[in-house]
Amino acid sequence: MDRATTGPDGFPIAPGHALLAAHIALSEFLLAEDARELARTPPDDKAWKKRPKRFLIDTLQAILQRLNWLNAHDRELEKGHVTRLQLVRLLRVLYTVKLPCTEPDLRALLDLTAPLLETIAPYGPGEYVVEYLRRDDLTPALCTSLRGFKSSLRIEGSTGQAAMQSLLQTLHMLLWLDEWEPLDPARCWSESVRRDFRAMTGERRKRWRRLLKHLRGNAPRRMPDGWAREAAPLLADVGLEEFRAQFTTWWAPFRSDQPLPLSVAGSHVIKGLLWYASLTRDDEIRETALWLLDVKWKQKRHSEKSMIALEVFGITKEQLLARELIAPERRAGPSLLEKLLNAHVLSPIDRIVAAEDGDLVLVQGELHYYRLHRSTRRIERATDDAVIALDWHALPDSVRLHVGRECNSNEQLMLRANLLLHDSVFGRYFVVQAAPRSRAPR
Repeated sequence: MDRATTGPDGFPIAPGHALLAAHIALSEFLLAEDARELARTPPDDKAWKKRPKRFLIDTLQAILQRLNWLNAHDRELEKGHVTRLQLVRLLRVLYTVKLPCTEPDLRALLDLTAPLLETIAPYGPGEYVVEYLRRDDLTPALCTSLRGFKSSLRIEGSTGQAAMQSLLQTLHMLLWLDEWEPLDPARCWSESVRRDFRAMTGERRKRWRRLLKHLRGNAPRRMPDGWAREAAPLLADVGLEEFRAQFTTWWAPFRSDQPLPLSVAGSHVIKGLLWYASLTRDDEIRETALWLLDVKWKQKRHSEKSMIALEVFGITKEQLLARELIAPERRAGPSLLEKLLNAHVLSPIDRIVAAEDGDLVLVQGELHYYRLHRSTRRIERATDDAVIALDWHALPDSVRLHVGRECNSNEQLMLRANLLLHDSVFGRYFVVQAAPRSRAPR
């Protein structure tokens, strides 16, 4: 291609673009998707998975570039939301493929994804970083990209809370491995581990780096067999005497009477080091590990996951409870069925009522009351008389497929009524068109 062209989504493709082949393939994909959706045939993504892995890495970056461009030009595009949904579907498909991403690839994926995290799921780049660490090491630039990615995460209201928590735990642990971040002893007990590691040099530091990289933020409660198999040679490389001496140094603060700080990452470090300690089958190391029973934490919020790891040395949950090292489980709250039986719950039909004249529709939202006029399509927030309208471009793409840009029919008015019914979620997509009228004091 020797001249600039434009994709079916409006994306400009310059002839010298670094990801030219990937963008051309995406333009062909979007045309095929439009035809497929028109014919209502199911997607077939097998051909994508058979492409060269280097090409797939380029395609991931091209998709993210395109999504950022579509967001920036959303108000100029008629079908930008449809294109985004098509590209996000392909993005999810490609993230299921194991890809040998380089450090620059990972930085690009993280940096391109960060501005999109209000509109797309965050899963993919972080998992590739974990895989990359199996064969290579973090760099200052990659740590910077990881921090930017983590700071852009939108946790509140996100779907898949378990997956989000797993990702967060992984990011906490990855950033704990950042060897260039300034140390802060007030942040966590584990800063002493980072300090001592950074003081190491040469081959000794490389051996300990490999061992510490195997610590997991999203590890299950009990030590997996697979983790143990991979940990054994790492432990052997460090050596029993070396591990025993360093482990004793790091565990010594637990015997003091001073309350110690504990971060999320620090709790994972304790768990991982306890697992390593159990693999030594060394009586002296076992005795040292049990010093953790004497610890005093400044905050117990993150302590349970680490304290429970003492079970590898035969310490039961009951013993931890007796020492008040973990908090007792909260009594389970009422089930959803019990809540429904014990509370008066209004159905949506009860909360959307048409007035006798047939023109006015009254909506009881979760935060406000609303008046909707069929004749004029006018929407008023009854609690302050403000005239509001739907900011269609702010809606999630999946909602835009059903709610029209213009409120030009009773059907569209009622779709807006249903959004206002759940105004604690969708109210933020409505904007004030006319300021509330000031009310005379009573």
